Amino acid sequence: MRTAQAYTEQLQQLLPRGAVWTRDPDSVLTAVLAALAVEFARLDARAEQLLVELDPAQTYELLGDWERVLGLPDGCTPVTGTISERRAAVLQKLTSLGGQTPAFYIAMAAHLGVEVEIFEFDPDVDDYAPGLDISDGRWRYVWRMNVLTETDFTVFRAGVSAAGDRLVEGGALDLECVIRRAKPAHTQVVFSYPEA
Repeated sequence: MRTAQAYTEQLQQLLPRGAVWTRDPDSVLTAVLAALAVEFARLDARAEQLLVELDPAQTYELLGDWERVLGLPDGCTPVTGTISERRAAVLQKLTSLGGQTPAFYIAMAAHLGVEVEIFEFDPDVDDYAPGLDISDGRWRYVWRMNVLTETDFTVFRAGVSAAGDRLVEGGALDLECVIRRAKPAHTQVVFSYPEA
């Protein structure tokens, strides 16, 4: 990064030769050039800072722009106040790889601290009515994620719960959100939880 003094010297070197174009440090011309050099040095520093801001792991001023471009915070990413957590969310969204295999979704759940298994339905058999093909092959686009980790639930109860409450609170709602966002668009995922 160039300093104001370096820019002043560069501007003086660009002046034509002659008695009028003095390079005396106490002259009015040098004072004008020094004033211009301060702004050039400021712009140089801002350009250098922009290079730092381009890295999402170090960004501060452009963090809001990174979030806007990536659609953060979204329904699955909580809004947090700390800069480091916001940077981590940006980095996670930029660097995460997609997948469509059961192993991918099992690893995704493990990253959230939940143990799961995947069950894929046979497209030609209705598992709820063995021997009868009443699904017409529609189960080919449905898969079930069995959550093996114990989770706490609060179930809606008439007379106890308030209007507007969810029918079920708790469980692995963040897992459900992340998996539904990552699943192939043409599929449906059903979640099952261990019985308490």
